[in-house]
Amino acid sequence: MEPMKKPLIIFYVWFVLLLQTSTLFADVKDGAVLLQADNFEHIEFSRINSSRYSFHDQQLKIEVDDSASFLMKSFVQVRQIKQVSVEWRSEGEPEIKSVQHEEQREGDDAVFKIGLLLSGEDSFFNPFLPSWMKRVEESLKYPSDNMIYLLVKAKHASGEQWINPYNKRISMIAMNVVAGDKDWYTSNYTFETPVNVVAIWLMADGDNTDSRFTVKIKSLSLD
Repeated sequence: MEPMKKPLIIFYVWFVLLLQTSTLFADVKDGAVLLQADNFEHIEFSRINSSRYSFHDQQLKIEVDDSASFLMKSFVQVRQIKQVSVEWRSEGEPEIKSVQHEEQREGDDAVFKIGLLLSGEDSFFNPFLPSWMKRVEESLKYPSDNMIYLLVKAKHASGEQWINPYNKRISMIAMNVVAGDKDWYTSNYTFETPVNVVAIWLMADGDNTDSRFTVKIKSLSLD
């Protein structure tokens, strides 16, 4: 090999490694999740109208019309998360009548919820899974067998937990709500010990309560 080509090859390898490292953390910057279309995959249910997701100026807008679907972001590395914070505002909300209603299938909707897919054991492929669940499995880079949903503006009091009425492996947790400027609110939740997360879901839904509303997300942080 000619002497002059060695530095060029070394530089090329260094550049590729740097590019790969940058890509690993492109989805999250200093804990802040980048709210842009190319950072998520839209997962839709076959028999339910899909909510409309759009991005503008690093903000997420979700329009719900008796609908449900979610955005998914699979992490290239398992992330330890201690605290989740989101800045949001909404026009309208799901027609959930009470805490008891929220715990039932008929009331299982939310202004906005953040799903944390927890690192778990390897699972065998099930050919009978619905198509949307197959897409989730294909997108995951690490197995997951449990999930936590963090909800803003829930009927439950801040910090209260309950089991998802559709799946016992999903825990629901109500976040706090702190008023800010111009109808913006901040919701936070801090875990006692960090949880290992392989992917996140962002979702607003109104299909179970036949609800129509719009929510905007200004920022989302995972720390």
